[in-house]
Amino acid sequence: MRLDRCLGLTIPAALLAITIGTASAQPTKFNEAPILAEQVKAGKLPPVEKRLPGDPLVVPVVERTGQYGGVWRRAFLGPADANNYVRVVYDALVRFSPDGAKIEPKIAAGWEPSKDFRVWTIKLRSGAKWSDGAPFTADDIVFWYQDVLLNRDLVPAVPSWMRNADGTTATVEKVSPIAVRWTYKQPNTLLLTALANQDGGDRTYAAFLPAHYLKKFHPTYTKKEELDKLVAAAGFKAWTELFAARNAPPENPERPTMAAWVPATRVSDQVFTLKRNPYFVGVDPSGNQLPYLDEVRFTFFADIQALNLAAIAGEFDMQERHIQMTNYPVFKENEKTGKYRVITWPTFGGADAVIQFNQTYKADADLGKLMATKEFRIALSEAINRDQIKESVFLGLGEARQGVPSPGHPYFPGEQYAKKYTQYKPDEANKLLDQLGLTKRDADGTRLLASGKRVVLELSVVPAFAAWPDVAQLAAKDWEKVGVKTVVQLRERALHFKMRDNNELMTEMWNEDTTGFPFTGNAKFDPRNSPILTLGPLYGRWAQTKGADGVEPPAPIKRIMEIVDQAKTVGLEQQTKLAQELFRIWVDNLWEVGTVGLTPMVQGVVVANAKFRNVPTTLGNDWPLRSPGNARVEQFFFAR
Repeated sequence: MRLDRCLGLTIPAALLAITIGTASAQPTKFNEAPILAEQVKAGKLPPVEKRLPGDPLVVPVVERTGQYGGVWRRAFLGPADANNYVRVVYDALVRFSPDGAKIEPKIAAGWEPSKDFRVWTIKLRSGAKWSDGAPFTADDIVFWYQDVLLNRDLVPAVPSWMRNADGTTATVEKVSPIAVRWTYKQPNTLLLTALANQDGGDRTYAAFLPAHYLKKFHPTYTKKEELDKLVAAAGFKAWTELFAARNAPPENPERPTMAAWVPATRVSDQVFTLKRNPYFVGVDPSGNQLPYLDEVRFTFFADIQALNLAAIAGEFDMQERHIQMTNYPVFKENEKTGKYRVITWPTFGGADAVIQFNQTYKADADLGKLMATKEFRIALSEAINRDQIKESVFLGLGEARQGVPSPGHPYFPGEQYAKKYTQYKPDEANKLLDQLGLTKRDADGTRLLASGKRVVLELSVVPAFAAWPDVAQLAAKDWEKVGVKTVVQLRERALHFKMRDNNELMTEMWNEDTTGFPFTGNAKFDPRNSPILTLGPLYGRWAQTKGADGVEPPAPIKRIMEIVDQAKTVGLEQQTKLAQELFRIWVDNLWEVGTVGLTPMVQGVVVANAKFRNVPTTLGNDWPLRSPGNARVEQFFFAR
């Protein structure tokens, strides 16, 4: 039996439209976890009614009302795997629904746009509190805006979602203690989608900060001599370093958050522990304050293989991150002995392994020029045997494709673009390379440049997914068959990211799982965002410095930037047309080469304890959705 039929895979329908979630009826009585009730009785906490806002978030349950208590056991790969935490807590003003088709209130209670969509008023929950009990108000959003976002020492470049079409920054102002107004110079129909990507679990993406805690580390609020002492005592050289360190929840348990669980240890510890937030704003429909679970416990594993062996042995309660799709048959065989069940959440777009070519590579001018030549990239794409990759690496799942959304997505540009340059044509690849003047070869068959230098590429791979090193090696062998020597270099994530930002990577392998969101979040299609993938770091620098530094992008990249700006100002129908144009440009220019997509490789194989309940069997699975966070993880529980 083929694995795709064995898995019973269904690709979830992608975002047919972003709609607005409706509020649930408010309970009239509230309950709390026994461990919190004990603290209330001891006088260490106020009663649950005083800890909750006046209009708490009502969270629907997947199966049934849960029971309090228990520790959610997970695994992580160390400090560079902090996104493991970010995805779980999904600490945002608004969030995506489980299917990814709606925007729902979370920390915010609601919103109201102006008729022309230039002005948005975000309404907060009256009486909401940070995890330390301090009030959460409009001042926390204004502090983020005025003192962090607009501070060039802290934020060198304003993210695209906060920019007007003319490049200026949108304004954010306090309307009342529980209302904040965003104002743009032009209509912005995508603000809610952008806010759903700005979560307090990561300082990079936040749209609100604990002002009462962070002001002591900011020169606007603390005298220089006092701040200098704090910087020196912490071992830093500048106040910006201290501020960044204190503003990172996974690294600083003292920093208050709004999430269902808050760090009790550090992400650098062998066991990274989160404990329930006694002030979390959410309740279930029966009035039970969430979360149900007392703790989330991430255990460090030095490598993915050991992590997967532990998962097979049933050592985790719910784990999808770093679970290798290639182990799916073994997981199924061990369901009973491991006392778990296996669920699949396939992604709904892109390709699960793509190779991007650095268009601004400077370390070797000859190779940089070659990678910037479209015909060279087409040749390498047509030299890849994707059927072999699909069968040997992806268990026969998925399909050969470029990095565009799935056929069910409104942004799908058409089958001709999904499949463009994906057919295995080594003879055609050789012809294209010959036409580029690369006709001479050395004794090993490697093509030579006019200078006599060998054509040798380096492909940087982070082994975050088991498939990537294997895909990279197969692609490298295919390229060597047409005379392009390729060295696959495995790198730790943090080093890879640093080299990417420094324009040091020649090519890299990543996944293209965010294609359903080209206009929001930190979309990699827009070079003004940071970090962009290896496509062109210096394009981003040019855009951010208004031409003072970096490399001016070519017309197709500039058109993508225009499309991103235009999409913010129009309705769904026109957004769809613009997105399809963007993806046509993307494939036509082939700055990246897709391999195989539409598989559950990217965090889509879920291993869940048989007693761990309220886990959805289908879920929109994507980074912009912060899956599994969009599964409303606060309502997970252990059945007894």
